Amino acid sequence: MHTLTFLTIGQAPRPDLSEAIEAHLPATARIRHAGVLDGLSRGEVELRFGATEGRATLLSRLTDGSSVTLDADAVGAGLQSRIDQEEDAGADVVVLLCTGAFPGLRTRRARLVEPDALVTGYVGTVLRGSRVGFVLPLPEQVTEAREKWRAAVPDPAFTTASPYADNDAALLAAACTHLEAGADALMLDCMGYGARHRRSLRAAGITVPVLTPGALVGAALGPLLS
Repeated sequence: MHTLTFLTIGQAPRPDLSEAIEAHLPATARIRHAGVLDGLSRGEVELRFGATEGRATLLSRLTDGSSVTLDADAVGAGLQSRIDQEEDAGADVVVLLCTGAFPGLRTRRARLVEPDALVTGYVGTVLRGSRVGFVLPLPEQVTEAREKWRAAVPDPAFTTASPYADNDAALLAAACTHLEAGADALMLDCMGYGARHRRSLRAAGITVPVLTPGALVGAALGPLLS
């Protein structure tokens, strides 16, 4: 029996992020949810983790449903603290619910699952030679994402659309921009994108492969815990 913690960079629980992964887990898995921003008010979040101009940014959601833009370095430090706490509480698997890169994260004994490395490896292997269109939550993330994907995909192209928008019009427009440029596949590069977004694109007539991080992480993690 495995004790698994889903660790979000926002506030927990985030079943919208974890459901695609949970679908692949054995029924015996004991699941916990934790977040870097748990217990903090919006004011405290903005003071301690708020985005800083010119620095890498991340997008997440608070328990009241509102979205928040965060400083990636501050989040990385907060993640390490929460990982330590979850290990102390008995977690033997910690799954980050974020596709951002956090160099230096470590565990003492638990397995740490970092979607960033898993997803880039999958795309770089399975879609090698394909024209992949990437959709990101924020325009400020494009420069960092270009560096992230350069080694995996030739000439990566990016558009942006928040996964937390009230409707999927911006996501559809972002996807169509890639298709008009000749994309063979779409990668929605944020854990906030899930099955709902993929269904929305399919309903709009998009037929190329649409990859979401949660589905890829679940397919990879499930066999390890069964």
